[in-house]
Amino acid sequence: MASTNQLFVFGLFLTFTTITIATPPAYLQTESFLECRERSNDLLEPVIRCLSNEFSPDKVNETARLYSDTTACLYCKHVCRELNQIKECLRQGVESMKDFSNKAKTMIPSSVQLAETLADYFCSAEREMFLGLTDEDMSCLKNSWDECKSNLDFVRNMDAVALCEFEDPVATNLYTMEYVCKESGAYLDCSKKSVLPCSYRVHNTFAAFKAVLLISAPCDKYDVKVR
Repeated sequence: MASTNQLFVFGLFLTFTTITIATPPAYLQTESFLECRERSNDLLEPVIRCLSNEFSPDKVNETARLYSDTTACLYCKHVCRELNQIKECLRQGVESMKDFSNKAKTMIPSSVQLAETLADYFCSAEREMFLGLTDEDMSCLKNSWDECKSNLDFVRNMDAVALCEFEDPVATNLYTMEYVCKESGAYLDCSKKSVLPCSYRVHNTFAAFKAVLLISAPCDKYDVKVR
């Protein structure tokens, strides 16, 4: 199951890492930021609870009952089966958090819109992505995740990226939507390069995701170059 979880992660990384909490970089650990993080955690709790409910054992087991013989990635299928409910959880989060700060008014809706765009594409193409994957494909995918996941470190601090404002101009200028788009693009470019020698099919999937990222409303105004 570990390898199939990587497919789940790469397809929907923004949707779920948006609510993942991590230790912030040292230069962000100011008193004002830590206070902001505490306040933001209170707002995130209902969103996390809502999403967790969509991944309850009963619901995942029902997906397994329906699709375990027809899909290479059960968790991928579960996300697509519950996508409308997952998106509703995220939209409720937007409503509760968008007025948290001036930054949140733009960053929260844009981040969730990007996540929904990628999730919609992922699930619209799930048949092409899931059927016929081999053990070699999945091993290739897992290795690419191990190699490239550092490009997504920023999404483990989305309170810093999307909610909290800073006195430090370096941090203020770093955590922008352009930064989110470019780092997401860097992850996809790294993954394309990593999987090319071992799975052309998975490479094409990453290339398709990069194309979707480039034309998405939150990112099409930025120069998300290949790295």
